[in-house]
Amino acid sequence: MNIALLQLPSLQISDERLEKYLHACKKQKAQLVALGEYVLNPFYKEFGQSYSKDIIASFSHNILENLAKLSKKYKIEIIAPILFGESNKLYKGIALIKGQEREIYTQQRLIEYEHWNERAFFDNPYKKRFVMPIVFERENLKFAVIAGFEIHFDEIWVMLKKAKVDVVIIPCANTFSSRVRWRNLCQMRAFTNSMAILRINRVGELCYDEVAWRFYGDSLYIDAQGEVQDHLDAKEGMILLQIHKDSIEEIRKEWKFR
Repeated sequence: MNIALLQLPSLQISDERLEKYLHACKKQKAQLVALGEYVLNPFYKEFGQSYSKDIIASFSHNILENLAKLSKKYKIEIIAPILFGESNKLYKGIALIKGQEREIYTQQRLIEYEHWNERAFFDNPYKKRFVMPIVFERENLKFAVIAGFEIHFDEIWVMLKKAKVDVVIIPCANTFSSRVRWRNLCQMRAFTNSMAILRINRVGELCYDEVAWRFYGDSLYIDAQGEVQDHLDAKEGMILLQIHKDSIEEIRKEWKFR
């Protein structure tokens, strides 16, 4: 299956770059396109007191409608992190869009640190036990989609293994000095679970309280053996890749982790 990973900064709603990338993806016969976190919506710290949650949700509704049109126009499925909500409540999630059809996954675990507290900002419900994230099948490959922060939780990987997932798509917004740690983490999860991992990070630099937040890119395609097959540097760009069920099955038979 042909897949494209788009490594982008935050885009304004009027920005035409996304459509240009989708046009290029169509030419390369990509069937599925995935974006990083906070590309279609600004980073949550950008909102401050300027916008109510209802206004943000209204912007996101328009973004989803535009994605549906682009998906239909280019006959490409799109995985896009998105903020959504109603009744002055705002949620952080990930949308799977295929034309007018869409499924939205509500992120189950949010970052909750003093300097980066999404849980305090968003209204995502917290459940003690994980529920199954988005899982779908294309060309005999079973895909799952989880949020970047959720890679840290063993429980979700047990669920994905039981669901016989082949490929995990992980949109991210990774920054500071975490590049090596994130590479190691993605490689470990891929290898020990015999799943390919597609990690899509965003790029760009922001400043809060006189501290630079540099989103460093390094989007990755890691095979089910935990080896990096392709990656991007710190600039805007795209990975085009092919994944085959047979190669994943061969790795599973060799290591017998599943």
